[in-house]
Amino acid sequence: MSSTERSAWIRLGSLLIVFVPYAFYVLRLFQKDGPVGRAVCVAFLVAALMHGVLNALGQFALLLIFGRQMHDERDAAIEVISLRISYFTLISLLLGALSTIALLGAITPPSSKGTILLPGFAVTSQFAFLCIVAAEGLRHVTQVFCYRREALP
Repeated sequence: MSSTERSAWIRLGSLLIVFVPYAFYVLRLFQKDGPVGRAVCVAFLVAALMHGVLNALGQFALLLIFGRQMHDERDAAIEVISLRISYFTLISLLLGALSTIALLGAITPPSSKGTILLPGFAVTSQFAFLCIVAAEGLRHVTQVFCYRREALP
């Protein structure tokens, strides 16, 4: 197993460990009535810090155990493929989110004041953030898949 594949496993694991519970927590916050902005901001800061710490600890452990290893052409090719897939996924998810918001605004009847009700900033920002997390997770899954595919006889 190459060092880049090990790093991809660590990044994928830290992403899943931190942001899956984060997504469920934020979803529960939005299901409650009342303001959620401060709680979402604090949850985001804690999740970002935990992700950074877990990832740094994992990468540091890899460095201590296996040392520094050089990257080859295969690593570069897999990185290009995973970034391309991640990029198109991110663009598709974000354009889908914006289209959904626009469609909801178009088909929702106006309120009694004549205004169109759209999702607030907190909902929109968290949806965009989770699109970014999903694209990044797919990048690491693609890297792991490509390395495992090449490792099989």
